[in-house]
Amino acid sequence: MIAGLDRRDDGVSDMEKRIKVLIVAGTMNVGGIENQLMHLLRQADKTKFQIDFTTTEAHPFYQDEIEALGGRCVRIPATEGRHFLRYCRALYRVIREGGYDVVHSHELYHSGMVLLTARLAGVQHRFVHAHSCNQDRGSRIRRAYCAVMRRLILRNATEFLACSSLSARFLFGDGITQRENYHLIVNSADTARFLPEEDGADSAKKARPEILQVGRFSDEKNFLFSVRIAEVCKRRGDPFRFVFVGNSGGEYEDAVRRLINEKGLEDTVCLLGIRKDVDQLMKRADAFLLPSKFEGMPLTLIEAQASGLPCVVADTFSHEVDFRIGTVEWLKLDSGAEAWADALERAVVRGRADRQTVVDAVEAGGFDSKAFAQRVCDLYEKSVNG
Repeated sequence: MIAGLDRRDDGVSDMEKRIKVLIVAGTMNVGGIENQLMHLLRQADKTKFQIDFTTTEAHPFYQDEIEALGGRCVRIPATEGRHFLRYCRALYRVIREGGYDVVHSHELYHSGMVLLTARLAGVQHRFVHAHSCNQDRGSRIRRAYCAVMRRLILRNATEFLACSSLSARFLFGDGITQRENYHLIVNSADTARFLPEEDGADSAKKARPEILQVGRFSDEKNFLFSVRIAEVCKRRGDPFRFVFVGNSGGEYEDAVRRLINEKGLEDTVCLLGIRKDVDQLMKRADAFLLPSKFEGMPLTLIEAQASGLPCVVADTFSHEVDFRIGTVEWLKLDSGAEAWADALERAVVRGRADRQTVVDAVEAGGFDSKAFAQRVCDLYEKSVNG
């Protein structure tokens, strides 16, 4: 017998009795949802849970860490074009071969297909997790697709989770939030990494105040608008340096770079690509910018608040993410770049919240990754073991 691996009276090891969870969440590259799921894996009790992930890429960003923590990354084909059946067959095979107790889908409307496949594969515990409140369902065909997928979600999910009330209503409709199998679980951060220093000496000495924005380069994150805010600040003579951190590549990033060059902002806006030291960048920054067109509950805003940063944020998603310690200023996107520049000037003057204020807010709101992982794992255990 392997040392430390106890066996029960029925001859089955404790490790073999673990609850097996398959998380379906796209690529498992860097992103808000993926970062949140890595918090879950890092904090989960490995003697109780085996947590695996699907991916549509050959070697996603988080694969090495997932495997180091005892999980697996199982590649399945993407659902691009008309490849639904190929995707569902592959997912069905993965579920059957893995013998999973729980399938937990984070695939927005596509969760309908995931949950139906899990049900056909014999999985009794089927979790769906809402992360977005995008109000644009697109074309008539897209709206019809969303309606069908919502029906599949409602018929095939056994537990409904959401990071915010707006996200829940967007994906599930109004009725689900009154059910016993609906659970509001706010997103979280590894807050110990981000907390302000005891002496308040976070911001390194630098020639120019830094405005930080973190997120993948896509239209909903609205980096183009941020460039226009930077243009206003430069015209006013504000010495700000805008620092953009996020996934590199793609047409949207090309458009951002073109606008920076057209406006002559090469000395004002800096693109850093993907970084592993976001906590240190937040400790260095003077303000945080988040002009997203829509969000569920942005992890980056939780991290920024955990670092005590003053934040200027679009009023396009749930205020449940606000620590309510006076560091967040909400603005309408249609108020224009001038108003946003005004808010950034106020934020830089306002400065950081102190460490104890942040610690108290994190604890009161359940924004730490340990609390998030505990709630999700408790739901897995209660669902499977009763």
